[in-house]
Amino acid sequence: MNETTTKDTRVYCIQGPSNLTATAEGVLSELTFVFKDLFDVKGYTTGAGNPAWLTSHEPAQQTASLIKKLLGQGANCVGRVQTDELAYSLNGQNIHYGTPVNPLAPGCLPGGSSSGSAVAVANGEADFSIGTDTGGSVRVPASYCGLFGLRPTLGKLALDNTFELAKSFDTAGVFSKDLTMLSTVFNVLVEQKQLGQKATTLYLDSTLANQLSPQRLSGLKHWCVEANIELLSCNLLADTEQTLDGLSLLFRTIQGFEIIEGHDAWLTEHGDSLDPSIMQRVIWARTITQQQYIEAKEQQHTFQQKLLSLFDEMHGLWILPTTPGGPPALTMAGDELAEYRSQLMGLTSIAGLAGFPQLHLPMQGLTEGPCGFSLMSIADKEADLIETGFSLWQGE
Repeated sequence: MNETTTKDTRVYCIQGPSNLTATAEGVLSELTFVFKDLFDVKGYTTGAGNPAWLTSHEPAQQTASLIKKLLGQGANCVGRVQTDELAYSLNGQNIHYGTPVNPLAPGCLPGGSSSGSAVAVANGEADFSIGTDTGGSVRVPASYCGLFGLRPTLGKLALDNTFELAKSFDTAGVFSKDLTMLSTVFNVLVEQKQLGQKATTLYLDSTLANQLSPQRLSGLKHWCVEANIELLSCNLLADTEQTLDGLSLLFRTIQGFEIIEGHDAWLTEHGDSLDPSIMQRVIWARTITQQQYIEAKEQQHTFQQKLLSLFDEMHGLWILPTTPGGPPALTMAGDELAEYRSQLMGLTSIAGLAGFPQLHLPMQGLTEGPCGFSLMSIADKEADLIETGFSLWQGE
């Protein structure tokens, strides 16, 4: 089912729907949203960011429950939005549909794979959006586009009738310019209002702190002073006997194996339709053995248990840079971008491997471009992240 539209096709999908009307009144009445091209809507075909996927699949028989919940609380959908191909990237680039323009940094990447979800909200075309986050696909575009972005606890939000990339990491997430709105949307999606507690102490890994620009670190310290929150140094990576490079490889090993496990037949038939840089990841993923995957899953479990133990000792939340800095330039060379991606995934893989929730808080006025910090906690503490986020943001 195709729908003609005058909307920017770098952001919006041509197959629609271009609009879905709220099915009832509720706490989201008069608000608008868009959704990533991984969620099914009955009667429309999910494209997963790739024209061959779109033409090789039938219209959906059911609508994803997350979309139905939003419509049932009064929100109106104003479009399906683009994703990086098969959600297997963090850049926000798509060779078939084009790269959405980053409203805050037009010469830079918007971030992906939930690129359309972030750009539509940053442009003011929707009040909020839903995307997915496997390796950082909510947190990264939120950072690059100056939005609040929440990756909830693994499994917290339903992913029925949704494209699966990697079962160990896939989560649904929320974008908004307004933290109160993000909190309201999240409560709708979990179907309960969660009461959070502001943290009195935040912990920043010393290795990550050394990589921050002086301006961003100074801004963080100012936030904490204004919010009356103590900022302490910790050795999170050292205490878990991990490095960012090691975490990135561990994450990519599990993710890559599960992608091939779920989609190898389609990739064999339609792999030539993929962006060559994404196809290179597929080729690498096919070299991962079952034994390597089993060992990686064991390492993941060990890492998670160490984080849980550290959290019990600290009695606070972790704060970490969501991205190494502002968004990379659109002109960044491919080999340099691939190296940057590995560094970026070292940061994003911490919450991914642990299954923990992470909330991105945008920081304004940075010379390095739009970016910020994230709050992270153990599972099911999203409300604590949001409450602490309110306190920090008030110091902005």
